[in-house]
Amino acid sequence: MTDSERSVSNELDRDIGLVGAIALGVGTMIAAGIFVLSGLAVSNVGAAAIISFLLAGVVAGFTALAYAEFASLYPESGGGYAYVANVFDSDLTYIVGWSIILGYPASAAFYLASFASWFERFIYPALHIPQAVPYWLSGVLVLSLLVGVNLKGTEETGMFQVVVTGLKVALIVLFLFGGLQALDMSVVRESFTGNITQFAQLGVTTTLVFITFFGFEAIATNAEEIEDPGRTIPRAIFISMGFVSVVYALVVLVIVLAINDQTFLARLAEQVGQVSGIEAAREYVATHGEVSMAYASQYYLGDIGFYVIIVGALLSMISAANATILAGSRVKLAMSRRGHLPAVFGDLSDRFNTPYASVLLTGGLILFYILVFSVLFGTPPGSESATTPLGIHLGLHSIAHFADFMLLAGLIFVNVALIQSRRKEPDLDRGFEVPLVPWIPILAILANLVLVTQVEPKALVIGLIAELVGIAFWFGYLKRTRAEDSKDIAPTIASRSQVTACERDERLLVPVARTENVEQLMATAIDVARARDAELLVMSAVTIPEQTPFERADRFVDEEETIVNEAMAFADGTGVPVQGLVRVGHHPEDIILHTLDQHDCDAVLMGWSGAGRRRRRDIVVGSTVDDVVREADADVLVERVGEVADDAIDSILVPTAGGPHAKLAGAVAAAIARTEDAPCAVVHVLDSDASDAAREAAQAVVEETAAAIDHAAVETRVLSGDDVTERLLEETANHDVTIIGATERSRLRQVVFGVLPETIGRKARNTTIMVRAQPGTTTRVARQLRRWLPGD
Repeated sequence: MTDSERSVSNELDRDIGLVGAIALGVGTMIAAGIFVLSGLAVSNVGAAAIISFLLAGVVAGFTALAYAEFASLYPESGGGYAYVANVFDSDLTYIVGWSIILGYPASAAFYLASFASWFERFIYPALHIPQAVPYWLSGVLVLSLLVGVNLKGTEETGMFQVVVTGLKVALIVLFLFGGLQALDMSVVRESFTGNITQFAQLGVTTTLVFITFFGFEAIATNAEEIEDPGRTIPRAIFISMGFVSVVYALVVLVIVLAINDQTFLARLAEQVGQVSGIEAAREYVATHGEVSMAYASQYYLGDIGFYVIIVGALLSMISAANATILAGSRVKLAMSRRGHLPAVFGDLSDRFNTPYASVLLTGGLILFYILVFSVLFGTPPGSESATTPLGIHLGLHSIAHFADFMLLAGLIFVNVALIQSRRKEPDLDRGFEVPLVPWIPILAILANLVLVTQVEPKALVIGLIAELVGIAFWFGYLKRTRAEDSKDIAPTIASRSQVTACERDERLLVPVARTENVEQLMATAIDVARARDAELLVMSAVTIPEQTPFERADRFVDEEETIVNEAMAFADGTGVPVQGLVRVGHHPEDIILHTLDQHDCDAVLMGWSGAGRRRRRDIVVGSTVDDVVREADADVLVERVGEVADDAIDSILVPTAGGPHAKLAGAVAAAIARTEDAPCAVVHVLDSDASDAAREAAQAVVEETAAAIDHAAVETRVLSGDDVTERLLEETANHDVTIIGATERSRLRQVVFGVLPETIGRKARNTTIMVRAQPGTTTRVARQLRRWLPGD
C-alpha cells in the first residue's frame, strides 16, 4: 500500500450521551434562576409566578426546536450565531453575534451578582467578615478565578457534570421535602387568584425568568460532542426543560407557602435587623424577593439545612457562570473566524490551546456589567435605597432583563434562519426536523417579540444603546479592516473520510503518539494481528481543553495524520490490512475507550515510556494506560521498548503464574516468536526451600502456559529465588523481550497490572510487554457500574 492508497480518517470523540446532555441543560437552568428569580417572581405575582415560568418555558421551547434542528445539521460551536451565519451569506449576521456575545456575559454577571448578594447576606455573618468589605468583592474574586480556569483549560467531564447536576437536584428535593409538608392549597389558591389578572406584571415576570430556560442552548452548543445529535439533542432539550418547569413550579409553591405563613414572617422579622413586625416582614419579602428561597429553606429545614441550601446555591451560581463564560468565548471564536470580530479573538494560547483573547473579553464584559449594574447603579444587599449617579437604580432585575433582551434578539433571528434554511435547501438531510414550518418558527418569533416588549424600560434602553454601539463598531472599524480570507470558514474535521467496516475476524487498535519507538510498536502489532487474523486500526488522539471547540483542532490534525501515516507505512507488504484514524477529544483515555467500543476493536496495543508523569503527547502508566486497562472491554497490551542491541529478537521470556492473562501472554509470545523464529522460555519462580509438591504445581503452571505458545522452540523452567521480582529481573537480562500477564488486581488503584508486572516493566532493560485479557461478563458489568460512580 502506497501513501496515495492510504487514507487517514478524522473523527470527533462524541462522548456525551442522553444523560450527560440532560445534565448540561438541567445544570445550567438550575442556578441563580431557581434560587433568586423564583423569589423575585413570587414577590411580583405570587403563586401566578407558576404561569410566568410555564409561559417562559413554552416560548423558549419554540426556539429550542429550531436549535435542535440546527444542532443536528451543523454540529459545531457558536450556537445561534453559527446557525444564522451558515444560512445567510450576509454581514447582517454580525448583529446576531453581537447580541449574543453581550447577552452571555450579562447572564454570567447576573449569576455572579446573585452570588455576591447571597454571600454578603448569609456567609459574611457566618464567617464574621466585616461589613466594611464591599459586598461585590466576592463576585469579582470568583470571576477572576473562573477566567483563570478558562485561560488554563479545565478538566471537567460529562460524568462530573452529571454528578454536580445530581447534587443540585438533591438540594432542591431537600428544600421541597421540607416545604411541601406545610402544603395548604387554600393559601396557594388565594395568592393565585389575587394575581392572575395582573397581566402587565405577568408579562414582565415572564420576561424576567426567561433567562432561566436559556440552558437549552448549552445542549446545542455542545452538539459536536454529543452522540447521535439528531436524536439525542431534541430529547435532552425537552426532557430537561420539562423537568425544570416542574421543579420551578414546586419551588414557587413552597415560597408562596412561606411568605404567607405568619410564623415565618415573625421569625423573619427577628432575623432581619431593620424589620419589625409581621407587616414589615411581608413588605421586606416583597422588596427583597431574591432571598426569599434562602429564608424559606431556613424556616423549613433549620440552620443545617439552611446552610446546605446556601452553599449549594452558591456553587450552582458559580457552575452556571463558568458554563456561560465557556459558551460566550466559543461564540467569539466563531465570529472571529468569519471576520465579525478582530482576528485576535480567534487565536489560541500556545501554552494551553485555549482562546485566551475571547476568554479575557468575556471576563472583561462580565466585570463591566457587575460594576455598572450592581456597584455604580445598584443597591447594596439589604438596603432599601442608595445614592446612585443621575438617580438611576438598576440591580439584579435590570441585569436579568438586559440579558433577556440581548439573547431574545438573537433567538428571533435563529427562527428566521430556520424558515430560510427550509426554503434554501428543502431536501437537505436533517437529523431532526421542526414540525409545521414555517408556522412554528413564526409563532416563536412573535412570542419572542412579545417578551421583548415586556423588558423593563431601563434595560430596554440600555439594550438598544448596546445594539447601536455594535452597529457603529461594525461600520466604524470592523467592516473596513475585515480580512477577505476570514469569511465563512466551516469546520472540516467531521467531514473527512470515515473508518470502514472491519473485513477480518478481529480488529487491533494501536494508539500512537511520538514517532520514536513506533517501528517496534508496529512490528509487535503486525505480528499479533497476523496471528489473530486481525485488521490494524492505527490511531492518534488530538486532545484539546474544554474551552476550545473541536473544529479548532485543525491546527493539530495534520501533524497527527503524518504520525499515523508513518506508522501505517510499516504494514506495507505484510499482508495485514490497516486503517488510520485521527480522533479529536478532550481526554486521551476517553478517546481510546470510545474508539474501542465504537469501532468494535477486540484488542488494544499501547506504548509506554516507562515514566510516571503525564505528557501531552505521550501515553504513560499512571494516567491514560491505567484508565484503559481498568475500563477496556478488550484485550490490553502495553509495550515498553527497552535497550535492544539490534533489530533481531533472539529469545523471549514469559514469566507466568497461570490464569487467563498468562494464556494471552503465551499467545502474544507465539505471534512474535513465529515471525522472529525465536525460542521462548516460560518460567515460574519459587522460594529456594519450596516443597516438591509446590515444584510439581509450578511445573504444571509453566507447561499450561507453554501449551498456549504454538511454537516448536519452547523451554519451561521453574526458577529458585528468595525474591521473585529480583530473580525475574536477573532472568530478563538473558532475553530480548519479556512478555508478562497481569496478576491479581492490587488494592492500590494506581497499580493496574499488579506490582510484579509493573516493576518488571519499569526496571527490566529489555523490551517488556504487559498484557491483560478481556474481562468476563461479570467483570465487564462491574466495570461499567464503576464508570458511573463518582470519583472513579
